[in-house]
Amino acid sequence: MKKILSILLFILLAFTFLSLTAQAAETGTTYDDGILAYLEAAEDFMANNPAASSSYVTDDTGTLTGEQIEALNEKAAAFAEKRGYGIYIWIVDLVPEEYAKSIDDLEVYVEDFYKRNNLGYGSEKNGMVLLLEIGDVPGERDYLFYTNGPCTDVFNNSTRERMLDDKVVPLFREAFNNGSFSLVTDAFMDAVESEVVSGFVVILIFKLIAVIGVPLVTAWLVCANWKRKMKTAVTAHTADSYIPAHGFNLTGQTDQFLFRRTTRVKIERDTSSGGGSSSSSSGQSSGGKV
Repeated sequence: MKKILSILLFILLAFTFLSLTAQAAETGTTYDDGILAYLEAAEDFMANNPAASSSYVTDDTGTLTGEQIEALNEKAAAFAEKRGYGIYIWIVDLVPEEYAKSIDDLEVYVEDFYKRNNLGYGSEKNGMVLLLEIGDVPGERDYLFYTNGPCTDVFNNSTRERMLDDKVVPLFREAFNNGSFSLVTDAFMDAVESEVVSGFVVILIFKLIAVIGVPLVTAWLVCANWKRKMKTAVTAHTADSYIPAHGFNLTGQTDQFLFRRTTRVKIERDTSSGGGSSSSSSGQSSGGKV
């Protein structure tokens, strides 16, 4: 699929180049003008078709191998084409000190990267970035899950924090011992795919409830009402009709007590792990330190 897109892109750009140079010859403009117009057209095409680009992974540290980057790019490109979301990975050595003070500051750092590289899918620039700081820095290393466009509504604060704490951060910690940072990025993409699919399933369930469940409940209520109206027997609310006219004699009485035994065991908390992820004030980013 990637090769087919590359071929189609090459044919389109070549056709555009020939058309512009031919137009330049007819109008008397120079070929330089035609080439510049061609470059502008190519830039506009890439800006409006980010799925045609394979730069979903930016590794400023050289940690990932070429094969790992290619595999992640193919996975992200397939997801973008299928779901309309751009998934981007940015691995850095050190986050500048002025951006490492808080999640809000780190969000500014990632947002600038997002806009500078014209990331995102479609006109709304729909997409997300996972930033990982892996350099040998004093203190704790930063990570951030940044969203832009409509996907921010899907991946809200609680969703991002849960995904980070459950899927990303544990592998991120282990990666500093075994060097498997590609597993972190791969697990992040899988978690995004799983969350999107889960969202579709929830929407489908609500639609089924609206289309099938509501009519069934309405029909059940109507039938229950008809059944209630068809009953001729009257329920007795007192026991008078079951007691003889001369009364009855109580011949025996027994008291029975119930006992409850409760055993409690104190579970000690593990204080070795760090705190969980938290969100920025804008609601577009969640992250923390490991």
